[in-house]
Amino acid sequence: MSTDDFETMFAETYPKFTKNLVKHCGNLTYSEIRLCMLLRMGYPSNKILEILNISKSTLANIRSSVRHKFGLERSKSLTNVILCI
Repeated sequence: MSTDDFETMFAETYPKFTKNLVKHCGNLTYSEIRLCMLLRMGYPSNKILEILNISKSTLANIRSSVRHKFGLERSKSLTNVILCI
């Protein structure tokens, strides 16, 4: 599935998610938004690594950056926060 196809399908399935995500945290990068989209769809980390074609350390860095931008403590679940948006 191409990036454009994925984004179109995601927007049809979760029409307000990206807008609400940016409202919560407007300074996310494209990679961070894509991660949040995949988390919202319930993908596990190993599938996210495959889809984004990134290493475990890169995924950890992106997750850490999103957590920081949301002001989340390490004890809080990023996935749970994303699912509530």
